[in-house]
Amino acid sequence: MQPPPARPFGWQRNSLTFAVMLALLLGLLLPTTAVLLYDVQNTRETAMEDLRKDLARTSEVMSLSLAEPVWQVSPDLAEPMVKAQVDDPRFVAVRVIEQTSSAPFLSFERSRDGEDAALTLSQTRAILRDGREIANLTITMTAAPLLQSKRADVWRTVWRSGLTLTLSLVLMVWVLRHYMLRPMTELTRGAEALAAGRLNQPLLISGADEIARVGAAMERMRQALLSAFEALRQHNVNLEETVAQRTAELTASNGELSQTLQTLQTAQHELVESEKLASLGRLVAGVAHELNTPLGNALTVVSTLEDRYRQLEQMLSGGVPLRRSTLEELARDTRRAQDILQRNVQKAADLVRDFKQVAIDQTADLRRDFELHQVIEDVLVMVEPSFKKTPFTIRTELSPGLTMNSYPGALGQVLTNLLMNALLHAFDGQAHGQVTVRCAPLNDGEAELSVIDDGRGMDETVRRRIFDPFFTTKLGTGGSGLGMHIVHSIVTNILGGQIEVRSSPGQGSQMLVRLPLNAPQRAATEAAAT
Repeated sequence: MQPPPARPFGWQRNSLTFAVMLALLLGLLLPTTAVLLYDVQNTRETAMEDLRKDLARTSEVMSLSLAEPVWQVSPDLAEPMVKAQVDDPRFVAVRVIEQTSSAPFLSFERSRDGEDAALTLSQTRAILRDGREIANLTITMTAAPLLQSKRADVWRTVWRSGLTLTLSLVLMVWVLRHYMLRPMTELTRGAEALAAGRLNQPLLISGADEIARVGAAMERMRQALLSAFEALRQHNVNLEETVAQRTAELTASNGELSQTLQTLQTAQHELVESEKLASLGRLVAGVAHELNTPLGNALTVVSTLEDRYRQLEQMLSGGVPLRRSTLEELARDTRRAQDILQRNVQKAADLVRDFKQVAIDQTADLRRDFELHQVIEDVLVMVEPSFKKTPFTIRTELSPGLTMNSYPGALGQVLTNLLMNALLHAFDGQAHGQVTVRCAPLNDGEAELSVIDDGRGMDETVRRRIFDPFFTTKLGTGGSGLGMHIVHSIVTNILGGQIEVRSSPGQGSQMLVRLPLNAPQRAATEAAAT
């Protein structure tokens, strides 16, 4: 797109000439106008102040001068005194009125057609004779003649200033065009040629001022660009061959990297699945341990009842008469055994039910409505056997009534991993310790699950890398480095929450999990991959 042709003398609105002319006009005209307005206003105030002073002085002088003529009742004697004053065009009216007469002793009044009343001042003074008032003198004066004279002076100043401003502008424009605008036009044409890629067109600007030095620098830049483009064309010839060679090498490397990445992803998926199975295996071991007690108690009661009934059969087959006390004792033992059997079998049934629910949740990863504290208690039933043979305990602070629509299996796996991680790492080398599990509402749409231990804690290096895959402080002793990575992945990708770790050496650790009460929807493919 070609630029619009320049107007003669550069008077377009976006030209430098227009900007300079506008700056000169505003810089000279506005201050001059402001000064003139200030002078007009100041002249009015000064004229009024002078008029006020002259009126006071004239009133005082005339009241003293007219005392004798008024006393002698001689208007002819007073008239020359008044005429000498009213020759001043500022005088508008002079009136002398005696105390004993309503008719004026002496009166003078000048016509005031179209005169501004605000410029007129009046003052009345008493004419005294031997301390006694014999008449009143009223003088009215106006500042209009003085202001007319001042306005004439202002207009003469305006014409002189306008003429001076016009001549100054003409001289400035001439100097500006000769020493700045013409060289700038040539410099602009050269810059446009460089921008359009016409590097064969030389840029020559005569003179030794700043614009000429800029033009010389642009000419050196044009020559340097010519040399650089020539070198670049030569370099492009060699570069094409190098690019083709490197492309072939990168294609081979990308194939190897893709194969390696696929192998690593397969290995990572297998490790994650192994960790999930290990977590479920720990739950199975815990349930089996918990089932041993109620089933053992039930087996003992059944064996005892079997012995008593065998004794009863022997007594009946031997013809031994039965006593009432023997039957009553057998009935009491049977009732107690029934109570014990019912409690233990019910406990075993509850354990199996809880384990079945947890196992279904963790294997099927179904979304459903549940109470947060109930899921936590179900998981703790499976995890507590791992803590029973240790000096470490689990304490709970659970807020009831937190209903969630989420994935209880994923949530149970997170809690299991956090508790087992505390058992394996936080209390390593500790004689005693305690893990506190809390859940509480944060706001209308979120809840917080926290696992807090008073163990050995961790330094900042470990805390920053705790969620990295394959990072573990138990390398070579059974740690896979995937437990906390799986926790972070489940919390952020499945449950739609956030997890934060706070810890310092010797101060224990806090695992704070912030969860939405309504988990975000996810596709079936994502759920299967997770």
